[in-house]
Amino acid sequence: MKIKFLVACLISLLSVTSIYAYTGPKTEDAGYASVIRDFIDSHMNGNYKELNKILDENYTLKIPRGNKVIQQSKSSLVDAMKKEAGTQQNCQSNYEVLAKSDALVIARVDFSYHDSIQHNYLILEKDDAQKWKITQVCKMFEDLETPAGNNGSVTAKN
Repeated sequence: MKIKFLVACLISLLSVTSIYAYTGPKTEDAGYASVIRDFIDSHMNGNYKELNKILDENYTLKIPRGNKVIQQSKSSLVDAMKKEAGTQQNCQSNYEVLAKSDALVIARVDFSYHDSIQHNYLILEKDDAQKWKITQVCKMFEDLETPAGNNGSVTAKN
């Protein structure tokens, strides 16, 4: 009788443990969110190897300069990051998914520095292997300035 009771308790314990341990099926949302987090980490920590993994081979970076748009390819961006590998950025990051579908995600990643904000608009697409890759980033800068008053608030300069 004691053995049957112990076996019943053991089975119950294992059942409860397995129920709470199961996290459910993995969703595709985790895939693109992971790529966005890796993009943030690679920028903040100068990790060119991580960046190289998440960028599509046809990746393009676009940065407006005056009335022109400068473009940079994946290889030139990764090569430039290699020269400054491990550089830590002194900023805060935040991201927001602006639109998403089963094959395309548009997100904005902001890096907030002391006197400016860098807005990065990411286009993520699934590749032929159904893995999320960043295909394009449009980088915009917003300067911030402290008003003449001494209240410490920060406003955007147009």
